[in-house]
Amino acid sequence: MNAKSIAGLVVLAIAAFVGFNSLYVVSEREQALVVQFGEPRRTVPEPGLHFKMPIVEQVIFIDKRILSLDIRPQEVLASDQRRILVDSFARYKVVDPLKRYQAAATDRIASDLLEGIMVSTVRDVLASQPMQNIVSGQRAELMDQISALTNERAASVGLEVVDVRLKRVDLPVQNSQAIFDRMKTEREQEAAEKRAEGLRDAVKIRSDADRQQAVLVADAERQSQIIRGEADGRAVKIFADAFGKDEEFFEFYRTMQAYRAALGEDDTRLILSPDSEFFKLFVNSQATGNN
Repeated sequence: MNAKSIAGLVVLAIAAFVGFNSLYVVSEREQALVVQFGEPRRTVPEPGLHFKMPIVEQVIFIDKRILSLDIRPQEVLASDQRRILVDSFARYKVVDPLKRYQAAATDRIASDLLEGIMVSTVRDVLASQPMQNIVSGQRAELMDQISALTNERAASVGLEVVDVRLKRVDLPVQNSQAIFDRMKTEREQEAAEKRAEGLRDAVKIRSDADRQQAVLVADAERQSQIIRGEADGRAVKIFADAFGKDEEFFEFYRTMQAYRAALGEDDTRLILSPDSEFFKLFVNSQATGNN
């Protein structure tokens, strides 16, 4: 092989090397930033085959897909001075490769910058709201506020937040236990109040029942006394009428009743004087028999 052939091969190799180092391909998932000795020269957002100066210029490929960022949980002090634990995440993309490169040379540094912005934004937005709004009804509005404020701050580093979500909003463990204890105490106080009200109502009901019972018994006694009085009056009247019609028979009948009451038992014993008024019928009957 002569010198011309060797020179030709060298020239061909150099040309191939230069040509190879002058071409680069940008895929549809990426965008490129061309730098010269570390200084940005131009951005290449379109996919395809592109040219650059060999050796002098380098190409930095930056992902242009939507990326996910899981933000570390953080404690936030709400406007009502209650601490809450917030776990959130964001989806973002690079909209300005030049600013992103100037602010953060690598994807890792860029995600750390965005996480710092998100942590600060979440704290600022949630600190202006009471815990009730954060936990319940206004979460969608709060996420919109966080997204808008984050985009304002992230524009300086060439990033745009597409979506923000609060995955979990809880109370810290120590606060949860304190709230549980307070709720338990409140329920116990409420139960004690209900029991006291029940006892008070029970006493009132018993008092009313006793009063009604006393009234009913008094009315019954009064009516029974009236009935007894009327019965006694009628009995007295009957006896009086009978006594008025036949005094001797009435006296005889009453004496027989007295004998029955006094001598009704088999072992009845009476010690009386023979001339006692109680035995006048026996005396009279004996006298009548002797005659």
